[in-house]
Amino acid sequence: MGEPRPSAAAAPTGLLGRLFEQFGRPSGLLGQLAGYLMARSEADDRWVVELLDVQPNDRVLEVGFGPGVAIALIAERATSGFVAGVDPSEVMVRQATRRDRAAVREGRVELRPGTVSDLPYPDGHFTKACAIHSLYFWPSLEDGLRELHRVLAPGGLLALAVRMRRPQAGRFDPSRYGFTDEQVAEVAATLGSVGFRDVTTRRQELDRQTMLAILARR
Repeated sequence: MGEPRPSAAAAPTGLLGRLFEQFGRPSGLLGQLAGYLMARSEADDRWVVELLDVQPNDRVLEVGFGPGVAIALIAERATSGFVAGVDPSEVMVRQATRRDRAAVREGRVELRPGTVSDLPYPDGHFTKACAIHSLYFWPSLEDGLRELHRVLAPGGLLALAVRMRRPQAGRFDPSRYGFTDEQVAEVAATLGSVGFRDVTTRRQELDRQTMLAILARR
């Protein structure tokens, strides 16, 4: 669902670190397992899609779509629009394409391999965009946000969702490696510096984790 960004959350090391990296760019059998684990719950995906308030005619982009859970939820709502996704993992592209095969066949959903720093779409192409659990792995926060600003139409809405850090969480709990308040502030400041406005945050307790969404307008 992204590429490693060392300055993001404090990632684990050793074997656990290699497993953690599979959630950033799943590959091989471990990548297939990572996709299965990511798809077990859709609570965080559903929450973000509700925050986006997707309308039938919206054109929506998801960066780092993973197994395609949010893509499917968005496609259910953007019935007359268009839904696109980019993910650096070929394994995730295949998994998400299988999950959303009907909408892909109809041409309402397009899933491509790619990264947030080089989005394969023209300026102002989307009305809304989101990234769920992928900020941890972006190689450059500023480059990624500049690209999202470029492909969003004026007034377009962006939602960035992250898991917040719980230092007391166990080694195998993803919340141990989530974002801090300082990192959220860095994202908010960078959004403003690349041209986004009306930056706000929302918090929600979901599946024994604290989720935070950063919302901004183009």
